[in-house]
Amino acid sequence: MQNKKISTISLVMILFIGVFGFGNIANNFKQVGMPSATMLLVGSVVFFLPLCLIMAEFGSYAKDRTAGIYAWIEIGLGKKLAYVAIWSYFVANIFYLPTLATRVPTYLSFVIYGDANLNNTQMAVLATITMIIALVVGVKYEKQFNKVSVAVGYISLFVVAIFLIGGFYVFLNGDSSTVFTPSIFAFDLSNKKEVSAVLNGFAWITFAYGGSEICGTYIDKVENPEKNFSRGILFSALLIGILYVLGILAMATFGTAAEFSKVSLVNAVISGYKFMGDKLGLGIWFVRFIGVVYTMITIVALVLWSVALSKSVFSEVPEGTFPEWLTAKTETGVLKNALIFQTILALLFIVITTLGGEAAGELYYKIYDMSTMAFLVPYLFLSVSYLCFRRKGLISPFQAVKNTVGAYMLGGLVMFMGLVSLIFSGYDINLKINEQLATIKLYYGGLIMFLAIGVVIKALNSKTKKKETLMEKILED
Repeated sequence: MQNKKISTISLVMILFIGVFGFGNIANNFKQVGMPSATMLLVGSVVFFLPLCLIMAEFGSYAKDRTAGIYAWIEIGLGKKLAYVAIWSYFVANIFYLPTLATRVPTYLSFVIYGDANLNNTQMAVLATITMIIALVVGVKYEKQFNKVSVAVGYISLFVVAIFLIGGFYVFLNGDSSTVFTPSIFAFDLSNKKEVSAVLNGFAWITFAYGGSEICGTYIDKVENPEKNFSRGILFSALLIGILYVLGILAMATFGTAAEFSKVSLVNAVISGYKFMGDKLGLGIWFVRFIGVVYTMITIVALVLWSVALSKSVFSEVPEGTFPEWLTAKTETGVLKNALIFQTILALLFIVITTLGGEAAGELYYKIYDMSTMAFLVPYLFLSVSYLCFRRKGLISPFQAVKNTVGAYMLGGLVMFMGLVSLIFSGYDINLKINEQLATIKLYYGGLIMFLAIGVVIKALNSKTKKKETLMEKILED
């Protein structure tokens, strides 16, 4: 009972930090333009909201389990397929942790210099310090960290509100950089190339809505989880979907897609506010303020993701799946060794990319690209698990849809979007197969390779566990 202290609004703030990424607004706008607002809206309705409804139902059913997406997939598909999904989840997110950590130095550079001005050594040192801070907090202060997460969630929501209000003000003032007409939101489906761009865009929109599954690792801390967990996750889905769309509209008032296309992906978050500051004459101190805020947000997000990843992957898997030291918990229930292991891997990746030289950096980013598809596998498995869950007639205190046909449609929608994302984020219908073989091999070959590694790891650990069990029996006899 002592752990169940998170209110519904607190859960919303934690989810907001974990899922909402201002970079998704900036990067989608710079690459797609105003149709990205339509894409984010459609993605919210046909993928994100149905996904959250499914997770709300699973969470309400398995309110005593803290492994989140692993537990939900296991309920419908069993332990073997749940392992495949969670291994895929680990592969995708272990590369995401250093990405988060290296954003902190970039934001700090904006605080100090007003721009991204750090060299590789400074980047590596600051990112390493960030990872170590996240590790210490995750190991020692995870239970108390919820209050910090909630406070920073409010701050994050506040700076997004500033951006939206600023965009609304510029629009009313008649100073918008973009002329808003209904036609600018439409997809151009006049030729195969444009259709391909739309399909590819929708595939990557799925990634913008990723992360809501971290809520499953906090369900044991929620007051009255049967009701409040569902309310929290559904409110978060609506809030994030609406803010993504409004964020694109505000972004367009401060600059055109062509102007934003000149900004690198790394600097896109702060640059969006820099465009706003230039438009409203707020000066360099506004950019520095935003840099401070996003430094805090990113550190908190790093802690949340690190803890959630360790719980999802290592907390409930059967004995023998991973080495025992990885699944061991402290007296307070913290997966200390798993957190240390994740941090060591992340630090290794940081060193390779920042200090390993050009060749090492290129190799890492190729491996990173190979892991991209792994992010989509758990969502696909989750949708199939939900279909099996409802087919078995299992009843949750919260049901997204009462009748079975409606439930099948809900699960089918998420499964369809998952398949679309899996196919068209690595395949271009506008190109001949032989023209994109390298890309296909990179993405799909990488996914197969990582899944094969996971199967081998599980087989080796299971074999070791059987030997240990056999030896124990022999000694007992």
